[in-house]
Amino acid sequence: MLNIKINSLGAYIPKNKVSSLELENIHGLPLGWIEEHTGIKERPYYSSENMIQAGVWAAQDALKNANLHLEDMDCLLSASASKFQPIPCTASFYKRALGAKHKMGCFDIDSTCLSFVTALDSAICMINSKRYKNILIISSEHASLALNWEQKESAPLFGDLAVAAVVSRAQDTETSKVLSFGFDTFPEGLEFARVRGGTVGLSVKQYREDNKNDFLFDMNGKSIYKVAAKILTNMMEESLSCAGIGMKDIKMVIPHQASMLSMKLIQSKLNIPEEKMMYIIQNYGNNVAASIPLALKIAIDEGKVKRGDKIMLLGTSAGLSVGVMILEY
Repeated sequence: MLNIKINSLGAYIPKNKVSSLELENIHGLPLGWIEEHTGIKERPYYSSENMIQAGVWAAQDALKNANLHLEDMDCLLSASASKFQPIPCTASFYKRALGAKHKMGCFDIDSTCLSFVTALDSAICMINSKRYKNILIISSEHASLALNWEQKESAPLFGDLAVAAVVSRAQDTETSKVLSFGFDTFPEGLEFARVRGGTVGLSVKQYREDNKNDFLFDMNGKSIYKVAAKILTNMMEESLSCAGIGMKDIKMVIPHQASMLSMKLIQSKLNIPEEKMMYIIQNYGNNVAASIPLALKIAIDEGKVKRGDKIMLLGTSAGLSVGVMILEY
């Protein structure tokens, strides 16, 4: 057990909300189809802002909520599937935009939808080693730019927003700690969620009209679920066993907001009680790496999670990766 805590969370939610009805009108889908098939009523899209600005605003909100200053941060991690540009790392753009002048190393962690959780695990390890005292994690996603509207099952799922967290060592008087973390990758799912083009594998120089969809997001949600459903049960049970607790001890499960259908199926498969499952996808969509921290923040803001509660962060990501973290908030 590691005595580390999520000191605070902050968020930036774009004012620009796009309803499913609007998307149906734009893309020629039957009226009511999106909400019926995804459970999503609306999702935020960036308009005049970009992912760096959004990430900075979320970070400033997290720092304010932690009652700390930027100068108190020893390290900054960008934890997103979205990249501002291939080189340099997105985290370096955040440091410049925040106006940081002090020593603060910056780098990116990308495990797509699980990026926040894997960044949190990395931050925990670095703080536990006493290398750093406070680490700032920013997950800002601009998924709407890469959607392929020829794939009507996946394109309506995604929304844009940013969430940030301050991770710190817990004081001796605090109970916050990480109880277990399980993470594994199954390459047989490599092709189930991807953007093929844009970097070395398929460079921009190879872009043509007949391969333009290779530069957009491509997902086979059914195949992801089939693999994940086989893996998640064992991984969740192993994580609970490692933590020395049972599902009855978990106050809230915070899942990646992949899709309403997949979450309902996972809930049923894992026998998670309805009242312990945090759903926010209806009004936010799938926000890639930002979805888990946003769901956690909303659970905290609504009083569903309080200090001392045991919670489970749960999700899948492209790769195909699966992750389960149990912590005492």
